[in-house]
Amino acid sequence: MTQLTTDVICPFLIDSGLSRGQTVRLTSSLDTIISQHHYPEPIGVLIAQATVLTALLSSTIKYEGVFTLQVQGSGCVSLLAVDMTDKGCIRGYARFDNEKVKKAQQEIESHQKTPVQAFFETGTLSFSVETQNQSYQGIIELNQPTLEQCVLEYFKQSEQIPTALKIAVSHPDQNKKSWSAAAIMIQRMPVDQKSLLSFKANEIEDFWDTAVILLHSVTQKELLDTELPLEKLLYRLYHQNNLHFFIQKTIKFGCRCSQEKVIEMLKRFSEQDRQEMVVDGTIKVDCQFCGKSYTLTLKDLNTGK
Repeated sequence: MTQLTTDVICPFLIDSGLSRGQTVRLTSSLDTIISQHHYPEPIGVLIAQATVLTALLSSTIKYEGVFTLQVQGSGCVSLLAVDMTDKGCIRGYARFDNEKVKKAQQEIESHQKTPVQAFFETGTLSFSVETQNQSYQGIIELNQPTLEQCVLEYFKQSEQIPTALKIAVSHPDQNKKSWSAAAIMIQRMPVDQKSLLSFKANEIEDFWDTAVILLHSVTQKELLDTELPLEKLLYRLYHQNNLHFFIQKTIKFGCRCSQEKVIEMLKRFSEQDRQEMVVDGTIKVDCQFCGKSYTLTLKDLNTGK
């Protein structure tokens, strides 16, 4: 077995292919996303949750392009966005009112509101896949207590796929210097004729129920333990469930911004709008994902350089 322990997705099958799963653990890629923006801890937790969800969900489909998870709300967090390419480059950012975040956290700690209610109030969670040839989008209202439960509700309502999920997040403290997050997700696959010939209906139900119980038995410490390879963790849980691994995929932080893309974006504005953006002869644009600054002149836009 391979010994990759972090910044990796490990796909697997159990119970003769009756259920599929993905597990992911992120450290350096996640820490880069959060620390470069100096997000307050509650926003860092939301980013961490969204980032592992993005990694998990993107690994359930085959695509050549960009998978995006986006949460839009009317509360103190108006936008949370994470995207990942088919090559494993991931990035993310949040737009929020810092003063109101403190109040939202207090409401959560005093059990007045759920995390989704406190940070987003009302809004939507969406997934989209953009490729050269096609695009796909799924969307659901933010009507569950957590982002994790919103995703589970999406699979229940829109995809009608029984899904179980567990997320763990760790923030920096006196013992730990960086952010980390991990998650396991399993999904029940449609039963084909071969499975019906091999197993009784009640056996198939029992397989799924057992798999869910085992998933929820994993501890946060195990999920976040960078000394424990993901395959060994899964073997602990499912070694009696006909466990089969697929090739793991590494994840790294990566931003796709460039001067050419900034110029392309600015050209979508009217000439008057671009004139109003000019300060001291230049237009300054900061990438929301990585913070890189681009300084351009109107001449740059006209020449396309």
